[in-house]
Amino acid sequence: MHNRTASIVVLVCVAAVMAGGCSSSKDVASDDDTKDIEYYIANIDQYEDFDETSYVDPPPVTGEVIDHDVPPELMAGSASSGSRVYETVDGFRIQIHSSLDKEGAVASEERAKEWWQTLESTEKPTSMAGGSLPVYLKYVQPYYRVRVGNFATREEAEIALQVVSARFPRAFIVVDRVTVLR
Repeated sequence: MHNRTASIVVLVCVAAVMAGGCSSSKDVASDDDTKDIEYYIANIDQYEDFDETSYVDPPPVTGEVIDHDVPPELMAGSASSGSRVYETVDGFRIQIHSSLDKEGAVASEERAKEWWQTLESTEKPTSMAGGSLPVYLKYVQPYYRVRVGNFATREEAEIALQVVSARFPRAFIVVDRVTVLR
């Protein structure tokens, strides 16, 4: 109990000394503080000695040709109705496999690619008939998922699901970020 009382007394003394040191009856404003802003603007050369003329920026270089991947129609500010560009959107894919086993998922991925090669072009959905089957193997803990296709609309995915489910009966449509040609 005696140590607690001593600690409180020391704490009160320290607080009193700090409060006394912060207070004063003297006015802290000086003559310089009473001058208005116009005075300082008019007499800036007394306070500022920075010379900005030694830091002049050179003019930008013009006429350089920049090489990039953007189609010329888009660089001109518009795309004609005939030009198509890739766009990443919220779309759909068809999930054909999900498991904890990576080897099984890789095997399913390979089966999907091989199956696609055996199909005739007339058997492929029109939204996918033009090229190869995009197959994606993703790991989202704890599952490995194999998904196929890039569909901007659910209707396209449903048409493709009819074809895909003939080979992969447990396939279903999922929402995903996809890159489609528009």
